[in-house]
Amino acid sequence: MKLLKNFKFELQKNKYGRYLLLGSFTFFFIKGLIWLGVFIAAGLGIVSSF
Repeated sequence: MKLLKNFKFELQKNKYGRYLLLGSFTFFFIKGLIWLGVFIAAGLGIVSSF
């Protein structure tokens, strides 16, 4: 766990490390929103078919 904290701290000090952290967060956030939309669309499709 300490190794992960040290790695994250080193990335935050570096300019490109910040871009990497922000970019990975943004990627997974948008990916999650897309999957949420897929599940909602599928759920509404199933509910409206009954």
